[in-house]
Amino acid sequence: MKLLFLLCLFFPVSLQADVSWQTQSSHHLAQLLKSNPEHLLELNEAELIVFYRERKYKPLWLDATGRLNRAYDLLHVIIHAEDEGLEPSDYYLEEIKKFWDSKEPGESIYLDLLLTAALYRYSNHVYSGRFDPRDLDVDWHIQNRPLDVSNLLAEVAKNESITQVLKELAPQHSGYQLLKEQLQRFRDLKQHGGWQKFKPGPTLEPGAHHQQVVQLRQRLEMTGDLVECSLRDIDIFDHVLAEAVKRYQLRHGLKADGHVGGQTRRSLNITVETRIRQIRINMERWRWMPRQLGKRYLMVNMTGFELYIMTNGSAVLTMPVIIGKSYRSTPSFSGLISNMEYNPYWTIPLNLTVEDYIPRQINDPLFFARKSIKLYRGRGNNMREIDPDTVNWKQLDKEHFPYWLRQDPGPKNALGRVKFLFSNPYEIYLHGTPDKHLFDRLVRTFSAGCIRVKDPVQLSAYLLNDGSQQMEEEVLANIHLGSNQKVKLPIAVPIYLVYWTAWIDKDGGMNFRHDIYGRDTRLNNFFGSD
Repeated sequence: MKLLFLLCLFFPVSLQADVSWQTQSSHHLAQLLKSNPEHLLELNEAELIVFYRERKYKPLWLDATGRLNRAYDLLHVIIHAEDEGLEPSDYYLEEIKKFWDSKEPGESIYLDLLLTAALYRYSNHVYSGRFDPRDLDVDWHIQNRPLDVSNLLAEVAKNESITQVLKELAPQHSGYQLLKEQLQRFRDLKQHGGWQKFKPGPTLEPGAHHQQVVQLRQRLEMTGDLVECSLRDIDIFDHVLAEAVKRYQLRHGLKADGHVGGQTRRSLNITVETRIRQIRINMERWRWMPRQLGKRYLMVNMTGFELYIMTNGSAVLTMPVIIGKSYRSTPSFSGLISNMEYNPYWTIPLNLTVEDYIPRQINDPLFFARKSIKLYRGRGNNMREIDPDTVNWKQLDKEHFPYWLRQDPGPKNALGRVKFLFSNPYEIYLHGTPDKHLFDRLVRTFSAGCIRVKDPVQLSAYLLNDGSQQMEEEVLANIHLGSNQKVKLPIAVPIYLVYWTAWIDKDGGMNFRHDIYGRDTRLNNFFGSD
């Protein structure tokens, strides 16, 4: 009876204290949220204000007994934000530490708001990017959907542990996750001192004896290109080292000749800090990407000059491409390929007409005829062909040009034998090319912005079904008819034109590429020092 009396006495008091704490903390939190004394921008966001109002300003991260488990989960993630290529200091880490152990009621409630503000900022950064791409890269036009913050807050509020909730905010694409692993690897290399720069010296090649050969072995062993290093201290350049140099060159988009000349030496001298920043920049670009790319899609990586046909996250076909010149660079954007055209006509864009083709015609009056290019005036029923010899070209410019040029289908057509159409405001599409020899170049920036593909027949077969030999033969048969034919795809296929300067290949190799359009340079200053 005595025990029962004590229990009856204890629980009402405990409950009363808890209710009192709830009332006081909610009142205090409402006041702090309204006054926002430290002017935390996140606390002015409508989603946070509505969230707290709907839960009657009940704290999210603590109760009468102290901090909840979810608060520890969030703190752990913030401390380790560097794992995602982010900066822990961006998420109020020092302020949170300042109030973390405070017993003063007002400071404890303020800690709750600090944690919520940190959650808001971190979740948006890791989900859709630390920076708005529109502010840093005028050539990036791929959009990720905004994070549903209200849904996130609801998920956090109903879970004691939020480790998994926070983990799933980052892109789950293998491209991002593999970069994340490499970021840790390169930071470990930095922790151990990175690598030494190569001083100026002769070209190192098989058979050479030179003191830098020992340094070269050590360097390639660090980056995993040299796995058989029994001759670590020998200064003879043997065939095993030559093969390791080739692997390094392939990973960096260099001529894989096994010789360490000027270009390879400059690449080897890029610091580990620069490589870390390059990885972080490309992780940021992945955060700008949509979370769902599609079960089947095309991806063109401009700096690698390659097109990938992706199925269920894996590349089933890789194909060399040619991209825009530096002064006519190809932007990053996405679209849906819904139609193809065999033996296409090419309506030459106005800027190319005025800047490139008219000057050639003036210098060579037979140029249009040799290239099967015809001059027209009017459109539709009013379209009529004009004899170029009757036009006074010197009286025309881009603002006053009543004509247009079209190249007939055939072996001379700049689009090759197949054109792949997808809607976009840039007049960019994929197509073949008669200039096959350009695919032998390492750096392939030769187009006016469009993407030239090496094997449009094979790509057509894949877009039509599974890329079977029979389908390729059907495509070829249609092309050989010689007539202009428009083909609607059975299923529209997403395409993404991206700018990765760091990525992991199918064999697990860490690839780096030169910043051909200077787009990394624009982002560099925003990523601090590494």
